[in-house]
Amino acid sequence: MRIAIAMVLASVVAAGLHWGTFAVGGSDSYCYVHQAQGWSTGRLQVIEPLALDAPWPDAPRTFAPAGHVPSPTVAGAAVPMCPAGLSIAMAPFVLIDRNLSYVGAGSGRPVALFLVVPLFGALLVWSVYVLGSRFARRVGLASALLVACSPAFLFQLVQPMSDVPAAALWVLALACATSSRPHAPAMAGFATSAAILMRPNLLPLGIVLGLFILTRPQRTMRERMRGAALFAAASAPGCLAVAMIQQTLYGSPLRSGYGSLDTLFSTANIAPNAARYFQWMWQSHTPAWLLALAAPLVLPGWLTRLLLAFAIVNVACYLPYVVFNDWWYLRFMLPAIAVLLVLTAATIDSIAARALWARDTRSSRTHGVRAALSSVLTIAMCLFFIREARARSVFDLQRLESRYERAGEYVARRLPENALIITSWESGSVRFYSNRKTLVWDALDPAWLDRAIAYSRTRGLEPYLLFERWEEPLFRQRFAGSRVAALDWPPAAEIAGQVRIYRPEDRERYLKGEGKPTEYAR
Repeated sequence: MRIAIAMVLASVVAAGLHWGTFAVGGSDSYCYVHQAQGWSTGRLQVIEPLALDAPWPDAPRTFAPAGHVPSPTVAGAAVPMCPAGLSIAMAPFVLIDRNLSYVGAGSGRPVALFLVVPLFGALLVWSVYVLGSRFARRVGLASALLVACSPAFLFQLVQPMSDVPAAALWVLALACATSSRPHAPAMAGFATSAAILMRPNLLPLGIVLGLFILTRPQRTMRERMRGAALFAAASAPGCLAVAMIQQTLYGSPLRSGYGSLDTLFSTANIAPNAARYFQWMWQSHTPAWLLALAAPLVLPGWLTRLLLAFAIVNVACYLPYVVFNDWWYLRFMLPAIAVLLVLTAATIDSIAARALWARDTRSSRTHGVRAALSSVLTIAMCLFFIREARARSVFDLQRLESRYERAGEYVARRLPENALIITSWESGSVRFYSNRKTLVWDALDPAWLDRAIAYSRTRGLEPYLLFERWEEPLFRQRFAGSRVAALDWPPAAEIAGQVRIYRPEDRERYLKGEGKPTEYAR
């Protein structure tokens, strides 16, 4: 069994590295990686002079790249929207990349920091194995396989985002809380502390664990009180760290980078979110996961009740949250999905045992048939999961996300150092790969595009426009009164067939018939 789980863990890390995007792309990944760079240098808030001097309305917001907002505490700086936990875990790996580059041992591209999520992925699968083994070792292995093949898990395993690390720490805390070892409550508390730092809004899961430890069956009152005290003390550092970080970055221990609670949560979101999450689970994980809901009937006991309560609270944390339309927002449910798959594997194993109950349960043949039946069902589910992951482009993300790196490196190699990149979706990745200034056009007042371009030239900057293809119609619509917004001249560069770069100065020359832009690369 140890060899089998070791092979599963190695496969998880290998899959995360082989299919990993190794790219800083959208707002989330840039938010985490850029914040990790800040933790590694001790400079979390860097002032952008243009954000202080630019004459247009709400100028600081236009210089806050993807995944960031204007700092409420330091004028002219931008602060990350995302929590600090993953970035703190990445910071040592950022230093490794920097030192390798410094001594000439690396390619200059960040590599080490992309190891973090696959390693947390292995921790999640191992924690699931430990948790499932509370029922039986074979249940633990089946649970680990199911989670390792889960489309939601695989989709996040290959991206530098906090969903897999947060799930890993919460399931680790759950596994520790259900252990019978004397120091288990303290270990559960430390895992909870790290999980809260990773994703603070899931703090209610810590309350579930604390109440369980306080009321755990087969424990004396003294043992319960001692365990609860250890758990609370070990959980406190994460809570205090979150409060201090939020006070520093956002001006209040109760404020985050995502905005006010009343804009993020609403009871009106509960019904549409419930319908979406249920449909996405049904489609991506087969209806078999509903067997987990039958666990109280076939596996009554404190462990089943705890796991279901844990999953329910995780779901409840996100039902009132903003409504999204993409299936991969199941990522919010990864702790619950892991627990539900444990209960699914345990229920399948129990049903297999009941189906063979008429036989001699002491017979090795009967035990073999039971194990074979459970294995066949587990493997069938795993194969379906992998097929769904493939259909949902999990194994194409590396190719799809590569445009961020290619566009950013093009800017770094081919555009001047004084370039100001007017962009939106790629405002974070362009900064990361090229170290050029960016201006976020969809935060710019619609009346100010031409004047912003003119102003940037007075500051010694050369403006460029960078879009993904789908952004161009939105840009034209937003700045309909601007001649530049017509984008009626060929781009200076086209990267990966998806990203275009325009040089405003080329427009007049092209319309006068003086030829295409000086550069036109594909």
